[in-house]
Amino acid sequence: MVSFLITLCLFKETVPKRKIVPRPRRARVASTASEDTLVDGKFLLFNEEPVPLRDLFVYPVIISISNYVSIAFLNICMNALVPLFFAMPIEIGGLGLDPPTIGLTMGMYGIGCGTFQALFFSRIVRRYGEKRIFMFGVFTFIPMFAMFPVISLVARHYGLCTRVWILVTIFLSILAVMDLAYGCIFMYITASAPNKRSLGATNGLSQTTVSIARAIGPAMSTSLFSISVEKNILGGYGVYALLCFISVLSLILASMLPAKVWEEKEDCSYHDRTLVSE
Repeated sequence: MVSFLITLCLFKETVPKRKIVPRPRRARVASTASEDTLVDGKFLLFNEEPVPLRDLFVYPVIISISNYVSIAFLNICMNALVPLFFAMPIEIGGLGLDPPTIGLTMGMYGIGCGTFQALFFSRIVRRYGEKRIFMFGVFTFIPMFAMFPVISLVARHYGLCTRVWILVTIFLSILAVMDLAYGCIFMYITASAPNKRSLGATNGLSQTTVSIARAIGPAMSTSLFSISVEKNILGGYGVYALLCFISVLSLILASMLPAKVWEEKEDCSYHDRTLVSE
């Protein structure tokens, strides 16, 4: 309810209500327009048209969405494994934590992650750039997946000691840093749209595609976790080795992004908006 009220009162609609009015005979037309809108006594002419869906399959859109899918897949696998890892008995590769402890741990992570994003995201991106931050976010999956067996082995030898909780804190801190990559890839996706009238279609395509990855990820990661433990693959840690390998492939894919977010096209057919007064 709080989120709804904030959105209702503070968010600005991207497509404002517009009243179509007849054009006066003496109105001068600066360019061919698909829509005429009266704004503050002036006519606002839009020279942008949404592109067909097939025209969205261009390199900037494809590479941006592909990277979004890769990081969302790795992240959803991580989100499925973390509570499973926390809950499983120490003897089979987990930490054996009870539900209240797991909830408290993840709740503290959520608060810390949100605070970190709000205070430092814009500063970090301005200093290092979107591509570097995104690639670093993808890279963090490699040490995070590698930390699962390390934490498990420490717990097996020493129990739930201070060392384990220090490692868990480091792990969740890295996970919070990884979330910086989401803001960066959203910027790439938004900028990759052919024009502003195609933002909805571009984001819709990205969300549809990433939903498939988010449907596959949890089932695959948890199933592989069970198989790794049951078959004792790499000492029961085979799932983490596979996910580390996928993380490396995702890092290669991330390197294909441009150094700077896609620049807006100068073509007036995409971005030309002209105010014409009577």
